[in-house]
Amino acid sequence: MPSELQEPIDDEATPQAPVQRSGAYERFLKCLMQGVFRPGRLVTQREICEATGSTITAVREALKRLEGEGIVELIAKKGVVLHEITADEVREIYQLRKIVEVPAVRAYALDHDPAEIDVLRQKTRDIMDAPMDTAAQRQALVRRRTKLDWDLHQTFLSALRSSLIDDIFRNLETKQMLVRLQLPPRYLSHGEAFAEHLEILDAIVAKDADKAAHLLENHLSTAQQRFLDAIEY
Repeated sequence: MPSELQEPIDDEATPQAPVQRSGAYERFLKCLMQGVFRPGRLVTQREICEATGSTITAVREALKRLEGEGIVELIAKKGVVLHEITADEVREIYQLRKIVEVPAVRAYALDHDPAEIDVLRQKTRDIMDAPMDTAAQRQALVRRRTKLDWDLHQTFLSALRSSLIDDIFRNLETKQMLVRLQLPPRYLSHGEAFAEHLEILDAIVAKDADKAAHLLENHLSTAQQRFLDAIEY
């Protein structure tokens, strides 16, 4: 991060402000996914403007929303601290995910687009076979896995056709992203979760809704334990 940053431009009166403010929120989440910001670290609003390419007003609006979602804590006259997720919060996240996602995958198994499943299966196989010999390859793979994991679970949720549930899941997934940022790299380099994804996708192809739901519930329980083991390590 450069030591001297340009003064952020205030967009209070510009006609594009609503778009910019929404964009600042989305770009902040993208920075989270890329590991630009780390949990527990103090970040200034100026640094966030620079990282997201957003104006100060847009960033302030985004931070209010993120604070309301429990993602950041605003420190007066100092900056922003990303929330550090606790073991109890991990348990709560996965409890809610099971409540929402298990019925979603059951519905999706009975009514889905076969071409969509084919794409997800191929992307999953590609990721499982991807090279990870160098640090750069491992970092790139973590980003690809994070995105594919999001896409797969979001696809299941689409079967419920509920914007409210989509918003709830998005917040849970953002908090889970904070958990991933707290983990040592060795916990992010294993592909067991994607082998589990393939089993779920195979059950969906067979339109076996009960099996898909059972496998997803086990998958979420296993994922919860992986995170807890890493946090408590």
